[in-house]
Amino acid sequence: MALLRRLPFRFHWALVLLMGAVIPLITAKTDKPGEFYPFSNFPMYSSFEPDTYLVYITDLEDKPLAISPVFGTSASDIKKTYDRKLGELKPRAPKGTRKANLPLPLKQEAAAETLAALVKRISPSPHLIGKTGLRLHQVDIHYDGDLLTQRSTPVGQITLP
Repeated sequence: MALLRRLPFRFHWALVLLMGAVIPLITAKTDKPGEFYPFSNFPMYSSFEPDTYLVYITDLEDKPLAISPVFGTSASDIKKTYDRKLGELKPRAPKGTRKANLPLPLKQEAAAETLAALVKRISPSPHLIGKTGLRLHQVDIHYDGDLLTQRSTPVGQITLP
């Protein structure tokens, strides 16, 4: 009976030994040594970039659309898609340019591809009946000391069939 009471603690300490010593030793000569939760070299939330951006979608009359009901996804997923498209186009920009600061023609191309992929995924959508097109807006947010500024720019659009 005493063995059964100690068994969970033995399992616990075996797991601690595995995660604290064995796995770091095994991953020591990999590309990212020690990179597994909770042992990570990645400094989560230790510092923040002073610039970021978000995106939202409107119709061509600049009336915002509710992303979740209309497209069946979240705003963060749309931003990730747009960000991935920007990353694919980044080699065509001047060296050292950040994705969020790419030239407008590249942003327009990424935005059009993002919107086209969204429409293809949900087509036909009753929420888009009567809409002639969609526009993607990028909102740049900058933090400087005590000042937080934002600037919204329409970066691309598509016409609906």
